[in-house]
Amino acid sequence: MDTNSPQIDQKPIGYIGNQGASANHIKEVRERFLVVNEGRLRRLKDGLQIKQQQCFELLPLVFHVNHRSLPGFIDSEEMPKGIAFYQPSDALIRTAQSITRQEFGSQYSMPLPELSAMYLMGSSGSIGQSTGSDLDIWICYDSKLSPYKISLLTQKCESVTQWASSFNLEVHFFLMNAHRFQGGEQQSLTGENCGSTSHTLLLDEFYRTAQLMAGCLPAWWFVPTKEEHNHPVVIEEMVQNGHIRESELTDFGGISELDAGEFIGAGLWQIYKAIDSPYKSVLKLILLEIYAREFPKVTSLAHSYKNAVYRMQLSLDNLDPYVMLYQRIESYLLDRNELARLELLRRCFYFKVGINVSKPTRTRTWRRELMELLVQSWGWDKNTTRYLDNHREWSIEDVIQERRLLISELTRSYRFLTEFAAEHHSAHIMSQRDLLILSRKLHAAFDRRPGKIDFIKIGLDIDLSHEKIRLYERESKQKGTVLWAAYNQPLDDDDALSPLKYSQGLLETLLWCHLNGLLSAHLHIPIQPLKEKIGDFEIRMTIASLRQHLPTPLPKIDPNSFYHPAQLTQVVLFINLGRDPLAYLSAKGLQKISERSNSMDFSARRENLILSIDMVLVNSWGEVVVERYADEDVTAKAICSLVNKLNKQRSMSLPLLNVVCHNETRPQAISKRVKDLFDDALESLCSGKHPKSSRFLFNESEHFLLFQIANKVVNYRRLLSEQELVGHLGEEQLDYNPILIDRQFESSSNWLTPLFKLDTENCISVGFERRGKNVLIRLIDEKGSLVFFKTEFFNIATLISPLVRFLKITEHRQRSIEEDSFSVQRNIQCFEFTADKNKYLAKRTPIKGLVNKGHFISIQVTMDLGSNGV
Repeated sequence: MDTNSPQIDQKPIGYIGNQGASANHIKEVRERFLVVNEGRLRRLKDGLQIKQQQCFELLPLVFHVNHRSLPGFIDSEEMPKGIAFYQPSDALIRTAQSITRQEFGSQYSMPLPELSAMYLMGSSGSIGQSTGSDLDIWICYDSKLSPYKISLLTQKCESVTQWASSFNLEVHFFLMNAHRFQGGEQQSLTGENCGSTSHTLLLDEFYRTAQLMAGCLPAWWFVPTKEEHNHPVVIEEMVQNGHIRESELTDFGGISELDAGEFIGAGLWQIYKAIDSPYKSVLKLILLEIYAREFPKVTSLAHSYKNAVYRMQLSLDNLDPYVMLYQRIESYLLDRNELARLELLRRCFYFKVGINVSKPTRTRTWRRELMELLVQSWGWDKNTTRYLDNHREWSIEDVIQERRLLISELTRSYRFLTEFAAEHHSAHIMSQRDLLILSRKLHAAFDRRPGKIDFIKIGLDIDLSHEKIRLYERESKQKGTVLWAAYNQPLDDDDALSPLKYSQGLLETLLWCHLNGLLSAHLHIPIQPLKEKIGDFEIRMTIASLRQHLPTPLPKIDPNSFYHPAQLTQVVLFINLGRDPLAYLSAKGLQKISERSNSMDFSARRENLILSIDMVLVNSWGEVVVERYADEDVTAKAICSLVNKLNKQRSMSLPLLNVVCHNETRPQAISKRVKDLFDDALESLCSGKHPKSSRFLFNESEHFLLFQIANKVVNYRRLLSEQELVGHLGEEQLDYNPILIDRQFESSSNWLTPLFKLDTENCISVGFERRGKNVLIRLIDEKGSLVFFKTEFFNIATLISPLVRFLKITEHRQRSIEEDSFSVQRNIQCFEFTADKNKYLAKRTPIKGLVNKGHFISIQVTMDLGSNGV
């Protein structure tokens, strides 16, 4: 390590010289921290490319002035500008002019700067900074800025972020108000900000990693650790004694005490961050565990850092934030003799640093030299580092084992923090909003439920396409059921081999393999079915459909999605995978299929060809779930499940729906029919274009299925004949329940579809059809119920007039009996139906004037309910 830096091990932790605060003390402290600060910035720049270095060095300038030619310019006189005590160098001005090809004025001092400082924090300038690391920058602004000016500053940050990305530099800006921060006020949770999950812990990380880019010095530098409980008093005394000016400082407060309530929130935050960076999160969770065990007298890493600077221990290697983090955890685990955890800790550190020690390089950097020294001190040989450096070629067993260890460690640390919070009777201090968002993110990432696809990623770039996957259908322990299991070795070699994945359906196992990268380089997957009949062609086409509709990697989830409940965004239906309808129908003894038919008519019967549906559901939180329906009422159950899920959502937008079918029997006709049917069902029951009480009707073989909502849940009823259907449609309804019919609905009662299409709310629809001397009358009442009767026909007036009069009188009496029973007066519409080549045509029949037309005998009928309600 860096042994040439000055060391004074015996210097007491306190004021320099231990004689109390003085102007010399302030000067000495300033110089020591600035030496370390400049060293860290130099190390940061050494890790950047030339263009990235130029971009980084220009960042303070673009916030200091709001010049039209500079990046992030906002055309507003109220744009906040000016960083306290900042004066750009001539060399920097020349760099800005070379990039923008514009000349700037020579006046850069601001009489009233509105920004106090810019700080870089995190892994930047440490051994943990890799080429792909992002930069987290705090922009500290005047507490008197108006909300409008803060919004302008936010716009500028977004604009500068986009500009920096053109240099392949990922920068995240955080607007900070030191005064409000001391009061505990923070921003809400975002993708890069821990929001209200922690406060003092965030300060701990800030103080030990912060690098001053421009502006005021941190007041925390000047307060010795033993005086930190008096932080405000010490700073005030220094200012009053004239040792330092208040305008020179940015004061976020001290970290003399940690709130027990912060641990659980910070633990949740790290568990969430572990979704993408598990190795980094393991390090930080163990640190939280250490702090919790030391509570309430915690010696934070920030305190250790400041103590080292006060002792004149200015070695950049020893003060490296990640080295300090590792050494603190190593000491803790050695004291507890937890050697397995220590080995995992070292791998976490090694992968976070990201330097391949086993591979030769022409460039020797300080990061590599430091990492080599650490690896040597751990006793690792070349085989160990070679194995870790070649992690892209790990077997899937290696990946699953590593993932198991990581999750076990994350769970262990978080369980300890939860027990700690309970022991100290401390509730988390997270806002309810942040708690809700974190809970949703953790649910999406780690929740396990039947059918949900789990991802085995561990935060490393690993290529599993070399794995040779085999799929076997095997008997399960539950009698009468089989499972589809994925292996990467033939079962002939070891029948007791544990599967990589198993599920009740082939599609779920295939999808798991696909989404986890096991199929990306394969067109042929060996399949060993036990009961199902599935060929290589169907497997290849199914894999191709998975790649088409669910390409890997899946789209990155918008963080704003977690502000709302999960919404279904995509549905893919896989029909009859491994099931042949022809074989099924042959087993039923049906006649051969009419090959000329483009529909699914079998021997003049609309036979059901849907034997199984594997429904893949993708939601806005990135969850992928497979629901399998097989054998009885496959289509109806799948429709009910999907409709009820969508009706629970607040959004009325329907998900993207695709249907896939690759078996030998009419795949195109089947997929089109299912697509049309599901489109009609979702349009009728979920789109919001129709009343929520709408009923949906379609036929399957000779049966009819009617969907209707009851107790906020849509269910279906199977009606075995047309007579049963018409009888059911005549049942009384409590509310207006219109009938919506599938586009391919067929029945001998061809009047059903045109009649119900004419029906509207607050309307009574009357349809009549002449048949010789008789007439068939079909009436849909105001609730959507069907009334069907036959009578003699003389003329239109004698047919319609009495019926219309009866309906109007009935409505009048209902209004007089039931207060506010109708807000809108009902309309009555009448149609005459005529058959034309097996199709029914409807012609509107005017009813105006029919009520008083003709001479009729008025007959009045009175009914009373008996004591038994009849």
